[in-house]
Amino acid sequence: MFRTLIQTKSNMNQMDIKLSKMQLIHLGNICKKGWGGYSKPSDDLEEMVKNGLLTKSAGLFGDVVYRPTAEGRKFINSI
Repeated sequence: MFRTLIQTKSNMNQMDIKLSKMQLIHLGNICKKGWGGYSKPSDDLEEMVKNGLLTKSAGLFGDVVYRPTAEGRKFINSI
């Protein structure tokens, strides 16, 4: 499986985040649109929420909405 290493700084500590090719595609699409709506939470996207690349909120129609953080946009713009 294709994985990419992301270097981010959080609380002055360096941490490594690995994303699959599918996660990179999702993150890129969400950054382009500014949001991504899904009928249910996705494990791939939840991992990116935990790593600070996306935020998650409830949508108006019972869906889940993911939005990119500054770190998520920074990463996508760097590749």
